[in-house]
Amino acid sequence: MVSFDELHEQNHQIAELAKTLSYLFQDREMCDTGITCELFERYRDKFNEHMNNNKAVYSTLLNNNDHSGRNVAERFIEGEKEIKRLFKTYADKWCKNGLHIGDHAEFVKETDEMFDLVWNRIQAESEQLYPLARSQRDAA
Repeated sequence: MVSFDELHEQNHQIAELAKTLSYLFQDREMCDTGITCELFERYRDKFNEHMNNNKAVYSTLLNNNDHSGRNVAERFIEGEKEIKRLFKTYADKWCKNGLHIGDHAEFVKETDEMFDLVWNRIQAESEQLYPLARSQRDAA
């Protein structure tokens, strides 16, 4: 299992990339640069890697006798599925073989919404999921 420190560091890196990209995307010309595209691919890869690393945290909670812990894990798993679905829809629209921006204002709006969704998720992980999993792991 990846350590909680590593999971927090992944969350920090995801947030840092989102802030940088959000700033770059405000300028229409920056959306078409190779560097911006590389950063966005890095963001997607880090997000996917992080979601995969959370599986061990879910396992800790699901395999414990604490009913509330199982409920939290199930809620986060369902939330992850929804975020992945929304992210895929977003990526299919804007990111086939690089970024393809037709309507810049719509792209920025949808991108900010996606970044906010992911930010809210990683905040919830840090404030709810990880402390609960850590306490149940330490109690075992």
